[in-house]
Amino acid sequence: MGVLDGFKILEVAEQGFVPSAAAILADWGADVVKIERLTGDPLRGFQRAGFVADTGEFNFLWEQFNRNKRGIALDLRHDEGRAVVDRLIGWCDVFITNFLPSARTKLRLEPDDVWAINPRAVYARGHGQGQLGPDADLGGFDSVSYWSRGGIGHMLTPPDGPFIMQRGAMGDAPSGAFLAGGIAAGLLQRERTGKGPLIDVALLGAACWTLAVDLVPTSILRQDPVKSTFKALSTPLVGPYQTADARWVVLNMLDPDRHWEPACRALGLDDMIDHPDYRTAADRAAHNEAIYEIFRARIATLQFADVIAQLAQHDTIFAPLATPMEVLADPQVEANGYYPRHPAHEHARLAAGPVQIDGEQTVIRRAAPAIGEHTDEVLREIGLTDAELTNLHASGALG
Repeated sequence: MGVLDGFKILEVAEQGFVPSAAAILADWGADVVKIERLTGDPLRGFQRAGFVADTGEFNFLWEQFNRNKRGIALDLRHDEGRAVVDRLIGWCDVFITNFLPSARTKLRLEPDDVWAINPRAVYARGHGQGQLGPDADLGGFDSVSYWSRGGIGHMLTPPDGPFIMQRGAMGDAPSGAFLAGGIAAGLLQRERTGKGPLIDVALLGAACWTLAVDLVPTSILRQDPVKSTFKALSTPLVGPYQTADARWVVLNMLDPDRHWEPACRALGLDDMIDHPDYRTAADRAAHNEAIYEIFRARIATLQFADVIAQLAQHDTIFAPLATPMEVLADPQVEANGYYPRHPAHEHARLAAGPVQIDGEQTVIRRAAPAIGEHTDEVLREIGLTDAELTNLHASGALG
Protein backbone atom coordinates (compact mmCIF):
# COMPACT_ATOMS: atom_id res chain seq x y z
CA MET A 1 0.00 0.00 0.00
CA GLY A 2 1.38 3.40 -0.98
CA VAL A 3 1.40 6.27 1.50
CA LEU A 4 -0.72 8.35 -0.94
CA ASP A 5 -3.14 5.61 -1.99
CA GLY A 6 -6.56 7.18 -2.55
CA PHE A 7 -5.28 10.70 -3.23
CA LYS A 8 -6.01 12.15 -6.67
CA ILE A 9 -3.60 14.46 -8.49
CA LEU A 10 -4.49 16.56 -11.54
CA GLU A 11 -1.34 17.54 -13.45
CA VAL A 12 -1.57 20.42 -15.91
CA ALA A 13 2.13 20.71 -16.63
CA GLU A 14 4.78 20.07 -19.27
CA GLN A 15 8.50 19.38 -19.63
CA GLY A 16 10.46 17.91 -16.70
CA PHE A 17 10.39 19.84 -13.43
CA VAL A 18 6.75 19.77 -12.34
CA PRO A 19 5.91 16.42 -14.00
CA SER A 20 8.80 14.89 -12.06
CA ALA A 21 7.10 15.95 -8.83
CA ALA A 22 3.87 14.30 -9.95
CA ALA A 23 5.81 11.13 -10.84
CA ILE A 24 7.08 10.90 -7.26
CA LEU A 25 3.52 11.32 -5.95
CA ALA A 26 2.43 8.54 -8.33
CA ASP A 27 5.26 6.34 -7.04
CA TRP A 28 3.84 6.90 -3.54
CA GLY A 29 0.48 5.54 -4.69
CA ALA A 30 -1.43 8.64 -5.78
CA ASP A 31 -3.72 8.44 -8.81
CA VAL A 32 -2.09 11.01 -11.11
CA VAL A 33 -3.99 12.13 -14.19
CA LYS A 34 -1.89 14.18 -16.60
CA ILE A 35 -3.58 16.55 -19.06
CA GLU A 36 -1.65 16.97 -22.30
CA ARG A 37 -2.31 19.19 -25.27
CA LEU A 38 -3.67 17.27 -28.24
CA THR A 39 -0.23 17.21 -29.86
CA GLY A 40 1.42 16.00 -26.66
CA ASP A 41 3.79 17.38 -24.04
CA PRO A 42 6.85 18.94 -25.78
CA LEU A 43 9.04 16.74 -23.55
CA ARG A 44 8.12 13.87 -25.87
CA GLY A 45 10.33 15.49 -28.55
CA PHE A 46 13.30 16.31 -26.32
CA GLN A 47 15.13 13.09 -27.12
CA ARG A 48 14.71 13.49 -30.87
CA ALA A 49 16.10 17.02 -30.66
CA GLY A 50 19.47 15.62 -29.58
CA PHE A 51 19.65 17.17 -26.11
CA VAL A 52 19.97 13.78 -24.37
CA ALA A 53 20.94 10.22 -25.27
CA ASP A 54 18.88 8.65 -28.03
CA THR A 55 17.34 5.42 -26.76
CA GLY A 56 15.34 4.84 -29.91
CA GLU A 57 11.73 3.74 -29.64
CA PHE A 58 11.87 3.85 -25.84
CA ASN A 59 11.57 7.54 -24.94
CA PHE A 60 13.48 7.31 -21.68
CA LEU A 61 13.03 10.91 -20.48
CA TRP A 62 9.28 10.77 -21.05
CA GLU A 63 9.14 7.50 -19.12
CA GLN A 64 11.30 8.82 -16.27
CA PHE A 65 9.05 11.79 -15.53
CA ASN A 66 5.66 10.27 -16.39
CA ARG A 67 5.66 6.66 -15.19
CA ASN A 68 2.80 5.45 -13.02
CA LYS A 69 0.43 8.12 -14.42
CA ARG A 70 -2.69 8.08 -16.53
CA GLY A 71 -2.90 10.52 -19.42
CA ILE A 72 -5.69 12.39 -21.17
CA ALA A 73 -5.44 14.68 -24.19
CA LEU A 74 -7.56 17.81 -23.94
CA ASP A 75 -7.65 21.24 -25.59
CA LEU A 76 -7.72 23.74 -22.72
CA ARG A 77 -8.55 26.57 -25.12
CA HIS A 78 -11.72 24.83 -26.27
CA ASP A 79 -14.78 25.90 -24.22
CA GLU A 80 -16.08 22.35 -23.88
CA GLY A 81 -12.62 21.04 -23.08
CA ARG A 82 -12.16 23.73 -20.44
CA ALA A 83 -15.46 22.68 -18.86
CA VAL A 84 -14.07 19.15 -18.52
CA VAL A 85 -11.11 20.56 -16.58
CA ASP A 86 -13.50 22.06 -14.02
CA ARG A 87 -15.00 18.62 -13.45
CA LEU A 88 -11.52 17.18 -12.98
CA ILE A 89 -10.68 19.97 -10.52
CA GLY A 90 -13.69 18.94 -8.49
CA TRP A 91 -12.36 15.36 -8.50
CA CYS A 92 -8.77 16.02 -7.40
CA ASP A 93 -7.00 16.48 -4.08
CA VAL A 94 -4.04 18.28 -5.67
CA PHE A 95 -3.86 20.58 -8.70
CA ILE A 96 -0.28 20.89 -9.96
CA THR A 97 0.89 23.14 -12.78
CA ASN A 98 3.86 24.94 -14.29
CA PHE A 99 1.87 27.31 -16.50
CA LEU A 100 3.03 30.92 -16.37
CA PRO A 101 0.85 33.53 -14.64
CA SER A 102 -0.40 34.97 -17.93
CA ALA A 103 -1.46 31.54 -19.19
CA ARG A 104 -3.09 30.63 -15.88
CA THR A 105 -5.08 33.85 -15.95
CA LYS A 106 -6.19 33.35 -19.55
CA LEU A 107 -7.23 29.76 -18.91
CA ARG A 108 -8.87 30.55 -15.53
CA LEU A 109 -6.48 28.25 -13.69
CA GLU A 110 -5.25 30.60 -10.98
CA PRO A 111 -5.55 29.43 -7.36
CA ASP A 112 -8.82 31.28 -6.75
CA ASP A 113 -10.31 29.72 -9.90
CA VAL A 114 -9.45 26.25 -8.63
CA TRP A 115 -10.59 26.92 -5.06
CA ALA A 116 -13.91 28.32 -6.29
CA ILE A 117 -14.63 24.79 -7.53
CA ASN A 118 -12.74 22.77 -4.93
CA PRO A 119 -11.63 24.68 -1.81
CA ARG A 120 -9.99 21.54 -0.41
CA ALA A 121 -7.60 21.14 -3.34
CA VAL A 122 -3.90 21.70 -2.66
CA TYR A 123 -2.72 24.10 -5.37
CA ALA A 124 0.93 23.50 -6.30
CA ARG A 125 2.90 25.37 -8.90
CA GLY A 126 6.48 25.18 -10.12
CA HIS A 127 8.16 28.02 -11.94
CA GLY A 128 11.46 29.48 -13.03
CA GLN A 129 12.15 32.68 -11.09
CA GLY A 130 9.44 32.79 -8.42
CA GLN A 131 5.98 34.35 -8.37
CA LEU A 132 7.06 37.87 -7.41
CA GLY A 133 9.41 40.37 -9.01
CA PRO A 134 9.85 41.66 -12.58
CA ASP A 135 10.68 38.25 -14.09
CA ALA A 136 7.85 36.21 -12.56
CA ASP A 137 6.15 35.75 -15.93
CA LEU A 138 9.31 34.79 -17.82
CA GLY A 139 9.73 31.20 -18.92
CA GLY A 140 12.33 29.22 -17.08
CA PHE A 141 14.22 25.99 -17.66
CA ASP A 142 16.73 24.43 -15.33
CA SER A 143 19.64 25.35 -17.61
CA VAL A 144 18.87 29.05 -17.17
CA SER A 145 16.91 29.44 -13.92
CA TYR A 146 18.76 26.80 -11.89
CA TRP A 147 22.20 26.24 -13.38
CA SER A 148 22.98 29.68 -14.79
CA ARG A 149 20.97 32.25 -12.86
CA GLY A 150 21.30 30.32 -9.59
CA GLY A 151 25.12 30.47 -9.66
CA ILE A 152 25.74 26.72 -9.74
CA GLY A 153 27.27 26.77 -13.24
CA HIS A 154 29.60 29.61 -12.27
CA MET A 155 30.91 27.79 -9.20
CA LEU A 156 31.50 24.53 -11.09
CA THR A 157 33.14 26.09 -14.15
CA PRO A 158 36.95 26.26 -13.70
CA PRO A 159 38.41 29.77 -13.32
CA ASP A 160 39.99 29.63 -16.79
CA GLY A 161 37.20 27.66 -18.45
CA PRO A 162 36.00 25.90 -20.42
CA PHE A 163 32.36 26.62 -19.63
CA ILE A 164 30.76 23.62 -17.92
CA MET A 165 27.20 22.88 -19.05
CA GLN A 166 24.81 20.95 -16.87
CA ARG A 167 23.48 17.54 -17.79
CA GLY A 168 19.92 17.30 -19.08
CA ALA A 169 17.23 17.95 -16.44
CA MET A 170 19.89 18.19 -13.73
CA GLY A 171 17.92 20.88 -11.90
CA ASP A 172 14.46 19.59 -12.81
CA ALA A 173 14.68 16.31 -10.91
CA PRO A 174 15.81 17.63 -7.49
CA SER A 175 13.47 20.62 -7.76
CA GLY A 176 10.63 18.22 -8.51
CA ALA A 177 11.49 16.28 -5.36
CA PHE A 178 11.30 19.53 -3.36
CA LEU A 179 7.87 20.22 -4.86
CA ALA A 180 6.63 16.70 -4.08
CA GLY A 181 7.67 17.17 -0.47
CA GLY A 182 5.86 20.51 -0.35
CA ILE A 183 2.71 18.91 -1.71
CA ALA A 184 2.86 16.19 0.93
CA ALA A 185 3.09 18.90 3.61
CA GLY A 186 0.20 20.71 1.93
CA LEU A 187 -1.97 17.60 2.13
CA LEU A 188 -1.20 17.36 5.85
CA GLN A 189 -2.20 21.00 6.34
CA ARG A 190 -5.38 20.42 4.33
CA GLU A 191 -6.30 17.51 6.60
CA ARG A 192 -5.84 19.75 9.65
CA THR A 193 -7.63 22.85 8.35
CA GLY A 194 -10.00 21.58 5.64
CA LYS A 195 -8.61 24.20 3.22
CA GLY A 196 -6.15 23.51 0.45
CA PRO A 197 -2.95 25.61 0.73
CA LEU A 198 -0.80 27.14 -2.01
CA ILE A 199 2.57 25.43 -2.58
CA ASP A 200 5.33 27.14 -4.57
CA VAL A 201 8.75 25.94 -5.72
CA ALA A 202 10.98 27.84 -8.15
CA LEU A 203 14.01 26.48 -9.97
CA LEU A 204 15.90 29.60 -8.90
CA GLY A 205 14.88 29.03 -5.28
CA ALA A 206 16.00 25.41 -5.49
CA ALA A 207 19.40 26.57 -6.79
CA CYS A 208 19.71 29.08 -3.93
CA TRP A 209 19.12 26.25 -1.44
CA THR A 210 21.55 23.92 -3.25
CA LEU A 211 24.31 26.54 -3.34
CA ALA A 212 23.84 27.74 0.25
CA VAL A 213 27.38 26.64 1.18
CA ASP A 214 28.66 29.36 -1.19
CA LEU A 215 25.86 31.95 -1.12
CA VAL A 216 25.59 32.28 2.66
CA PRO A 217 29.29 33.15 3.22
CA THR A 218 29.12 35.45 0.18
CA SER A 219 26.40 37.43 1.96
CA ILE A 220 28.75 37.88 4.91
CA LEU A 221 32.08 38.42 3.16
CA ARG A 222 30.56 40.53 0.36
CA GLN A 223 32.71 39.01 -2.36
CA ASP A 224 32.45 36.08 -4.72
CA PRO A 225 33.90 32.88 -3.28
CA VAL A 226 37.11 31.36 -4.56
CA LYS A 227 36.45 28.38 -6.81
CA SER A 228 37.72 25.08 -5.50
CA THR A 229 40.72 23.41 -7.09
CA PHE A 230 42.26 20.02 -6.46
CA LYS A 231 45.26 21.55 -4.66
CA ALA A 232 43.18 23.63 -2.22
CA LEU A 233 43.18 20.86 0.41
CA SER A 234 42.94 21.41 4.15
CA THR A 235 44.06 17.83 4.77
CA PRO A 236 45.45 15.07 2.51
CA LEU A 237 42.76 12.75 3.92
CA VAL A 238 40.16 14.70 1.94
CA GLY A 239 40.13 15.10 -1.81
CA PRO A 240 40.52 13.41 -5.20
CA TYR A 241 43.49 11.27 -6.24
CA GLN A 242 44.23 9.80 -9.66
CA THR A 243 45.32 6.18 -10.05
CA ALA A 244 47.82 4.64 -12.46
CA ASP A 245 45.03 3.74 -14.89
CA ALA A 246 43.68 7.32 -14.97
CA ARG A 247 40.71 6.74 -12.67
CA TRP A 248 39.82 8.89 -9.66
CA VAL A 249 39.28 7.97 -6.01
CA VAL A 250 37.82 10.51 -3.60
CA LEU A 251 38.83 10.44 0.08
CA ASN A 252 36.68 12.13 2.69
CA MET A 253 38.07 11.37 6.15
CA LEU A 254 37.24 14.36 8.33
CA ASP A 255 38.51 12.91 11.62
CA PRO A 256 42.32 12.92 11.26
CA ASP A 257 42.97 11.18 14.58
CA ARG A 258 40.74 8.25 13.73
CA HIS A 259 41.64 7.82 10.10
CA TRP A 260 45.34 8.62 9.83
CA GLU A 261 46.61 5.14 10.70
CA PRO A 262 44.09 3.11 8.61
CA ALA A 263 44.62 5.38 5.61
CA CYS A 264 48.37 4.91 5.77
CA ARG A 265 48.01 1.14 6.12
CA ALA A 266 45.57 0.96 3.22
CA LEU A 267 48.05 2.75 0.97
CA GLY A 268 51.06 0.73 2.12
CA LEU A 269 52.58 3.74 3.87
CA ASP A 270 53.00 2.14 7.31
CA ASP A 271 56.27 3.95 7.92
CA MET A 272 54.40 7.27 8.03
CA ILE A 273 52.20 6.26 11.00
CA ASP A 274 54.82 6.89 13.67
CA HIS A 275 56.94 9.33 11.70
CA PRO A 276 58.10 12.03 14.17
CA ASP A 277 56.74 14.79 11.95
CA TYR A 278 53.26 13.23 11.64
CA ARG A 279 52.37 11.88 15.11
CA THR A 280 49.53 14.30 15.92
CA ALA A 281 46.93 16.06 13.81
CA ALA A 282 48.66 19.37 14.58
CA ASP A 283 52.00 17.94 13.43
CA ARG A 284 50.46 16.70 10.20
CA ALA A 285 48.69 19.99 9.56
CA ALA A 286 52.08 21.67 9.37
CA HIS A 287 53.12 19.22 6.64
CA ASN A 288 49.88 18.92 4.65
CA GLU A 289 51.47 19.68 1.30
CA ALA A 290 54.27 17.15 1.80
CA ILE A 291 51.86 14.42 2.95
CA TYR A 292 49.50 15.17 0.09
CA GLU A 293 52.36 14.75 -2.37
CA ILE A 294 53.33 11.39 -0.81
CA PHE A 295 49.71 10.19 -1.02
CA ARG A 296 49.36 11.46 -4.57
CA ALA A 297 52.56 9.79 -5.75
CA ARG A 298 51.69 6.50 -4.04
CA ILE A 299 48.15 6.30 -5.44
CA ALA A 300 49.46 7.22 -8.88
CA THR A 301 51.43 3.94 -8.90
CA LEU A 302 48.40 1.78 -8.07
CA GLN A 303 45.60 0.42 -10.21
CA PHE A 304 42.13 1.75 -9.51
CA ALA A 305 40.75 -1.66 -8.46
CA ASP A 306 43.66 -2.20 -6.06
CA VAL A 307 43.21 1.19 -4.39
CA ILE A 308 39.50 0.55 -3.90
CA ALA A 309 40.14 -2.95 -2.51
CA GLN A 310 42.82 -1.75 -0.08
CA LEU A 311 40.80 1.20 1.20
CA ALA A 312 37.80 -1.08 1.72
CA GLN A 313 39.85 -3.36 4.01
CA HIS A 314 40.55 -0.57 6.51
CA ASP A 315 38.58 2.02 8.45
CA THR A 316 38.55 4.62 5.69
CA ILE A 317 35.85 6.77 4.08
CA PHE A 318 36.15 6.98 0.32
CA ALA A 319 34.34 6.44 -2.96
CA PRO A 320 35.35 5.74 -6.51
CA LEU A 321 34.47 8.42 -9.03
CA ALA A 322 31.95 6.05 -10.56
CA THR A 323 30.88 5.86 -14.17
CA PRO A 324 27.15 5.55 -14.98
CA MET A 325 27.63 1.84 -15.74
CA GLU A 326 29.26 1.40 -12.34
CA VAL A 327 26.46 3.25 -10.58
CA LEU A 328 23.85 0.94 -12.11
CA ALA A 329 25.93 -2.09 -11.06
CA ASP A 330 26.58 -0.78 -7.54
CA PRO A 331 25.28 -3.41 -5.07
CA GLN A 332 23.96 -0.62 -2.82
CA VAL A 333 21.96 0.86 -5.69
CA GLU A 334 20.57 -2.58 -6.50
CA ALA A 335 19.81 -3.62 -2.92
CA ASN A 336 18.01 -0.38 -2.09
CA GLY A 337 15.98 -0.25 -5.29
CA TYR A 338 17.27 3.11 -6.46
CA TYR A 339 16.82 2.08 -10.11
CA PRO A 340 13.68 -0.09 -10.40
CA ARG A 341 12.98 -1.91 -13.64
CA HIS A 342 10.52 -0.68 -16.23
CA PRO A 343 7.55 -3.03 -16.67
CA ALA A 344 7.55 -3.01 -20.47
CA HIS A 345 11.21 -2.84 -21.48
CA GLU A 346 13.78 -5.60 -21.16
CA HIS A 347 16.66 -3.46 -19.96
CA ALA A 348 15.32 -0.04 -18.94
CA ARG A 349 15.54 1.06 -15.34
CA LEU A 350 14.16 4.39 -14.11
CA ALA A 351 15.44 6.45 -11.21
CA ALA A 352 13.37 6.09 -8.04
CA GLY A 353 12.37 9.14 -6.05
CA PRO A 354 14.81 9.87 -3.21
CA VAL A 355 12.39 9.14 -0.34
CA GLN A 356 11.43 5.69 0.90
CA ILE A 357 8.64 5.23 3.45
CA ASP A 358 8.43 2.22 5.75
CA GLY A 359 11.15 0.54 3.72
CA GLU A 360 8.96 0.41 0.60
CA GLN A 361 10.92 0.57 -2.64
CA THR A 362 9.58 2.24 -5.76
CA VAL A 363 7.71 0.00 -8.18
CA ILE A 364 7.08 1.12 -11.74
CA ARG A 365 3.53 -0.19 -12.05
CA ARG A 366 2.63 1.55 -15.27
CA ALA A 367 4.54 2.80 -18.29
CA ALA A 368 4.19 6.49 -19.14
CA PRO A 369 0.97 7.11 -21.07
CA ALA A 370 0.62 7.49 -24.81
CA ILE A 371 -1.07 10.74 -25.89
CA GLY A 372 -4.68 10.52 -24.71
CA GLU A 373 -4.34 6.87 -23.70
CA HIS A 374 -6.73 7.12 -20.75
CA THR A 375 -8.96 9.98 -21.87
CA ASP A 376 -12.22 8.08 -22.05
CA GLU A 377 -11.41 5.88 -19.04
CA VAL A 378 -10.75 8.83 -16.72
CA LEU A 379 -13.66 10.94 -17.94
CA ARG A 380 -16.09 8.06 -17.49
CA GLU A 381 -14.88 7.79 -13.89
CA ILE A 382 -15.85 11.41 -13.22
CA GLY A 383 -19.30 10.86 -14.67
CA LEU A 384 -19.21 11.69 -18.39
CA THR A 385 -21.50 9.53 -20.50
CA ASP A 386 -20.57 7.82 -23.75
CA ALA A 387 -22.72 10.33 -25.61
CA GLU A 388 -20.88 13.25 -24.00
CA LEU A 389 -17.53 11.69 -24.86
CA THR A 390 -18.58 11.17 -28.46
CA ASN A 391 -19.62 14.82 -28.74
CA LEU A 392 -16.39 16.04 -27.13
CA HIS A 393 -14.26 14.01 -29.50
CA ALA A 394 -16.28 15.23 -32.47
CA SER A 395 -15.88 18.85 -31.36
CA GLY A 396 -12.09 18.53 -31.18
CA ALA A 397 -11.97 19.15 -27.44
CA LEU A 398 -10.55 15.71 -26.69
CA GLY A 399 -7.81 13.59 -28.22
